[in-house]
Amino acid sequence: MADPAPPGPLRPAHPEADRAKTGSDGSPPLLDMLAIAIDREQEASPLYHQVYEAITTGIERGVIRPGNRLPSTRKLASELNVSRTTVVLAFEQLTAEGWIEGQSGAGSFVSEAPPLTEKPRDSRLNPALEAAGGIGRTAEMRPEVAQVPPTLRHMRRPVPFRSNLPAIDAFPTELWARCLTEVLRRLKGEQAAHILGEGDPQGLFALREQVAIHVARTRGVVCTASEVVIFAGAQQAVDLCSRLLLMPSDKVICEDPGYDGIYASAVAVSALPVPVPVDEHGLIVAEARKRAPDARMIYSSPSKQFPLGCTLSLRRRIELIDWVRESGAWILEDDYDCEFRYAGKALPSLFSLDDTQSVIYLGTFSKSLFPALRLGYAILPKRLIEPVVSARTVLDRYAAILPQLQVAHFMRAGHFAKHVRRMRKLYSDRQELLLDAMARELQDWLIPQRSETGFELVARVSPRLTGRGITARDISKAARSEGMELQATSAFGREPREDDRLVLGFATFTGEQIDRAARQLAQICRDLAGEAGAA
Repeated sequence: MADPAPPGPLRPAHPEADRAKTGSDGSPPLLDMLAIAIDREQEASPLYHQVYEAITTGIERGVIRPGNRLPSTRKLASELNVSRTTVVLAFEQLTAEGWIEGQSGAGSFVSEAPPLTEKPRDSRLNPALEAAGGIGRTAEMRPEVAQVPPTLRHMRRPVPFRSNLPAIDAFPTELWARCLTEVLRRLKGEQAAHILGEGDPQGLFALREQVAIHVARTRGVVCTASEVVIFAGAQQAVDLCSRLLLMPSDKVICEDPGYDGIYASAVAVSALPVPVPVDEHGLIVAEARKRAPDARMIYSSPSKQFPLGCTLSLRRRIELIDWVRESGAWILEDDYDCEFRYAGKALPSLFSLDDTQSVIYLGTFSKSLFPALRLGYAILPKRLIEPVVSARTVLDRYAAILPQLQVAHFMRAGHFAKHVRRMRKLYSDRQELLLDAMARELQDWLIPQRSETGFELVARVSPRLTGRGITARDISKAARSEGMELQATSAFGREPREDDRLVLGFATFTGEQIDRAARQLAQICRDLAGEAGAA
């Protein structure tokens, strides 16, 4: 993978000046000047961010100057004993912010006009705002606070092979509209005044009642409506629980690679996310206990780990419950797309195994219905209900009432269960279409793993590409430039690891779209490998 070289005017070549900036062997003598020190124990600052900070600090202090050529990503990675991906991530952020620029065939240089700022001694921003990202250096962001990845703050288009998106094209919009009409026609007198007036911070009772029935039937979660709280999406529940249950410096076990939202919410309250690796059986609980035996919170997506797609084994589920029984920690169980299981029997939820009143069960309608609905729910231990509802009144008072009423009616009339069954069949069929297309077009480049649950599958980059040094991020970047979206699982990781897996969504794409995109992706892989041939 070449060093980042964004489009733009090329700097005129000045061989004598460039030689003055380099050693006798032509390599930049800047490594010693930068004195980059990697601290692998610094959990709150990813390795790539440490490299980024060292270079920006060097530029601001004048150690390296405009026009200086930086070491290549390969050389810098070798000197620092980190993966090349770590350095590439740092260079990409530096390039995006205007600190460095690429010159095709020559490498990366300090920009002639880097965005120098006078850093304040103390930030005046609340850490929660800093963690929201996109504030910029002029707003005095503390450099030690990691920014939230862009995946949490930009609208992503439904282009192949976007993951985590339901089949909006197959949503029964006419039936949905009829349900709303029926709901509105029934609003008369005192009921209309109640529904159109102030809402309940805990959520509409009718919807909480339907949620309790749904999770009992599908996940074996025994609860009543009084234990359900309705949120504007599951991420809001993650954030509120983080605010309520965590204190500064509390440790939070996070899956690695894993969901960006839990990292962001932990950082926002000055807690310490502790990344723990995931294998084919899910979160490695023994490693979690080793890294943070005093963890205050544990986040897990046991039904389908994001983004690797594995299921947390029953043995490890029991290990987690045993751990919180001893430690008094909390577990956030994110069951984000449990409704769509195609094969095998679902394992018991952590909530149903818990006898300690320590598991918070999270669900969402964004996957089972559609994202724009912005409704999710939490099922809480009894001891948390009153504190969470009280905190909810401070957060945003209550979720919009009419959408809650509409979903409750949709569920009570049996439409929700029918919709889930129909979508489960559709998603299973679309996964088969993707697997068939990959067998035809991509067998030389990607090795897919069939998914048992959800909207996407994981594919490993074939030796034909990795043998040429081509990574999943390389493929993702090339696909993005062609208007496609493939995510490298390593993009959701905090610790360096092999960059050889991609996530490919299939749920929202027709067979024709999948076939066309597979041919396009095959051509992208051929181009990366330097092999001629038309798709």
